[in-house]
This record gives sequence, C-alpha cells and structure tokens, in this order.
Amino acid sequence: MDGNRRYAKDKSISIAAGYLAGAKALVKILDTCFDCGINVISLYAFSLENFNRPKEQVDVLMKLLEGTLGEMGEHDPLVKKHNLRIRVLGRLELLEDHVLRAISKTMNATKNNRGKTVNICVAYTGRDEIASSIRETVSGSGFPSKITAKSLTENMFMGFPPLDLLIRTSGVYRLSDFMLWQCHQETDIEVVEMNWPDFGRWDIGLILLRWQSRKKALADV
Repeated sequence: MDGNRRYAKDKSISIAAGYLAGAKALVKILDTCFDCGINVISLYAFSLENFNRPKEQVDVLMKLLEGTLGEMGEHDPLVKKHNLRIRVLGRLELLEDHVLRAISKTMNATKNNRGKTVNICVAYTGRDEIASSIRETVSGSGFPSKITAKSLTENMFMGFPPLDLLIRTSGVYRLSDFMLWQCHQETDIEVVEMNWPDFGRWDIGLILLRWQSRKKALADV
C-alpha cells in the first residue's frame, strides 16, 4: 500500500490526511477482491523498518491503525458482508498498549468468522518472520532433521498457502521484505504507477482479470 505520503504531497494535504485516504481506499479494494472470490488478502501496513521514521509519522500511523481496527468489529459492514476474520501479524509486542488493545478487541470479535480473511502485517518483515519460524521449529523439535520447508511453513505468522499475486502501488519495483517465504515460482507480481489512495475498484478488477487469464493460459499448456 505505497504512495500515501506522495499522494498527500501531490494534493497539498497533511500526511495524516494522506494515510486516511489510503484507509478509505482499502475498504473498497477489500470489498472488490472478496466479491471476486479472493479468500485471503495480506496487507503490509507497517514494517519493522518504519520504526526508524520520524516519531510524528509513526504516531500518525499507529493512531490510524488503532482507529481503523477499532471500527472493524463484528458490526462493521465489510466484516458482516463477508463474514470476515481479521488477523494482525508481526512483532506486536513492540506496539504500545493502546494499539494492542484495539488489535486484541478486533481479532477477538472476528476470530470465529469463517468467510474471508485479511492478514494485516504490522511491525513485520519477511526476514523476521522466517527467523521467528526457525526459532519456533527448533524449540519445538530440538532436532535439526525436523527443520523442513513444511515445518517452517507451519510456524510462519501467516499459516496460509503460498502467495498467488503480489500487488505494489506507487511504481515500486521491489519486495521490501514482504512475505519472502510465501513467494514462490508461480507468484505473479503486479506493479502499478498510481499511489495507493488513487487505487480503485476498476484498477484491482483489471489486475485480477489479467491474473486469471495468465493462470488459464498456463493451465491450457
């Protein structure tokens, strides 16, 4: 979800307003993806590296995260429509207590939902996820021979199948340490030039159509 700050600069608005516009765009994108049959969506909301940003920017992001999650409880229209389960993943112990309370409230309110799933990665990097999985696997088995691709996958934060489609906005051609383990030889990567708040239903719809066409073409080979 790149380009919120660039969007704010282009529109001559505050950074906080840029991130708020991005949050509003997110609801539309999630709704469209779920309507199109996508069952699991993972979002890179806040990297571990983002803690190195100026404190005022970090505070803006944490406040937005807290407010957005506070609204996404069991009575939220998007949650109700898609029977949505919300999972927040990462080094959550690094977050402040008031943010953790909002996360816990939302996750508990939606934990029994069995429709769609959204993973929100916060205080996360792919390398840290892999390192955490190795620690969990070693502590659980104690035998190097037990460390396999399967056992590592089982101990990842995500706990879901491999990544099918990775989308980056704002013209950024890099993975930025996101879901490195889950990317595989068949992961499609789409990079769009527009900033995240400008990314809409039509844009995601076209990407999904292209992705489905590529999958069909490969299946027909």
